[in-house]
Amino acid sequence: MPNPNTILTTVTVTHRAAPPPCSSTMRPKPLSPTKAPPILPEELIEEILVRVPASTLVKLKIVCKSWNALISNPEFTGDNVHRSIADPRLVYRSRSKCKIHFSSVQSLFKNSSALLTKDCCFEMDDDLHILGSCNGLICLGLMSGPFHLRSIRLWNPCTRSASDWLKIRAIDGDMYGFGYDHVHDNYKFLECCWRYGHKIHTFGSNYSTTIVQDPPSYHPKLRIGTFVYGTLNWAAQARSNSLEWVILSFDLANENFSPLSLPDMNNRDEHYDPAVGVLRDRLCVCLKENYGGWIFWVMEEYGVQESWTQLLTVFSNEHVYPPIFYSFKAMYMTENDDVLAVSSQFLKLLIIKANDVRTSQRNFVDADHRNCYVYHESLVSPSHLGLPSFYY
Repeated sequence: MPNPNTILTTVTVTHRAAPPPCSSTMRPKPLSPTKAPPILPEELIEEILVRVPASTLVKLKIVCKSWNALISNPEFTGDNVHRSIADPRLVYRSRSKCKIHFSSVQSLFKNSSALLTKDCCFEMDDDLHILGSCNGLICLGLMSGPFHLRSIRLWNPCTRSASDWLKIRAIDGDMYGFGYDHVHDNYKFLECCWRYGHKIHTFGSNYSTTIVQDPPSYHPKLRIGTFVYGTLNWAAQARSNSLEWVILSFDLANENFSPLSLPDMNNRDEHYDPAVGVLRDRLCVCLKENYGGWIFWVMEEYGVQESWTQLLTVFSNEHVYPPIFYSFKAMYMTENDDVLAVSSQFLKLLIIKANDVRTSQRNFVDADHRNCYVYHESLVSPSHLGLPSFYY
């Protein structure tokens, strides 16, 4: 006879292994439909996009119609200029060929001994020169011969749009410059021609040309003015005294000239010409001291003589022979207070570390130092200014 404990155990195991009885109350519940992702408010989307680099925004315009409309809005474009996190680039013209190159500024500071890398290059059909860069717009000049500036145009390399040519009549020895008038929200080009008169060209749908007063009796060292917060600036000599130097300033809003005094510096080597630059939207001038280094001064409050502040003194690592009397044009300052400068006569870039008075120099032999600028990409296009534009 079988053992009853064995039979009980077997029945128990079999009962546990059996499937549960079918019942309508025990059927599996159907899966719930997938919830739609939350939609961000339009205000938040705009706050995010306005910080995106312009080169990326150009690609994002095809995402949807609402993004395309937002990114194409001139008001959004203006906000993006000041709030974008895009890294600046160095833009310069090749001396050997009609090419315009772009290189990362940040890469220069990360590895100052590496070769200058070219992010991109644009080949030009004509002998073009860079006359200025402001808010993502580059002012190009078309030369007629080696000394005559025949016409200009505005170009945004990020959106690849350009305006028509505007004829001007500047010749060698004249001075000119491009910049932004933040008071009237206009872009302007100053054309100082000693033979034909001095004019200011205001770009836009209501394009205008205004006659401006003659500059004071000073001779600018370089033809192209440095744009600093609504002004154009040149290092200039007094015509009656070659040892007297000033910074000749032109206010784009008031459209008039005025001289600014250099910093008080008793031991300045007068054989070296001053070089005007810009650092963090502040006017900067580089002066050479007797038997010493080069001193960079910044004007903390534009137009206020007492606000000149000595920023740093640097010493070149390389001995220059034969001696050529040059100074350095300041172009950019990092968050760590490192400075990028370019020599006013030698084709060299200088990387100046804030914690080191020495400099590292980089040959710039294929570039025209007079056609070298720091470029901040943007969506500002000639069409936003009411100018006829085309893909370039």
